[in-house]
Amino acid sequence: MARYFVDYNHASQANTILWTNEKLKITETEPFIDYIRCDFDGEDYKYLHHDKKDFEDVKIINFEAVPGDEADTFLLCYVASMEIDLDKYPDFKKALDFSSKLVEVVIGFKYKEEILQYCFEEHENRQAELQEDS
Repeated sequence: MARYFVDYNHASQANTILWTNEKLKITETEPFIDYIRCDFDGEDYKYLHHDKKDFEDVKIINFEAVPGDEADTFLLCYVASMEIDLDKYPDFKKALDFSSKLVEVVIGFKYKEEILQYCFEEHENRQAELQEDS
């Protein structure tokens, strides 16, 4: 098991979402990493999932939902750090080789420890390098 991180800490590198929850503000919620996807072969993706415990000891550092140019859009700026045993996921490891270690981290949101369903739409996803933390 090794520690890795993904850096989306600058607005120019951040994913953009459209917040669709009408009852809660994004600032009232807690972000978590829902899953990580990686291009396997130009057509298919391989995934690591939060609910399957494919990664552990997750830390989201300096999270900020920066208001975007359009109504209810936000740039999600943060650094994500997690432990992954890539030897358990050989297809994901192959996808990392194919994609030059570029992944997309998809954030979910919780309110009072409950996962919110359908609270946002992915607007623009950006890839970032999955880097080993030394």
